[in-house]
Amino acid sequence: MRKAALLLTLALGAFLLGLDYTPSQGGSYAYYVSNWNEIGVPNLVSAILAGWRAYDSLGEASLLFTAVMGFYLLLGGKKK
Repeated sequence: MRKAALLLTLALGAFLLGLDYTPSQGGSYAYYVSNWNEIGVPNLVSAILAGWRAYDSLGEASLLFTAVMGFYLLLGGKKK
């Protein structure tokens, strides 16, 4: 189990180190306006919330679910 966790951690680290972290020219507003038509929503604010921020919300929800399940299992699960 430790070897699998170590392998997963190393793979995640290698993936994160391989990403491109250069900032886009013009800031986030220019990026959102230039890529607005990717989402297909007529309102810019709705496009940001529906498209790009949805991934962030999904990540937060999965993190919260994982934390709740971890505490549930840590406390012994369902008592009979």
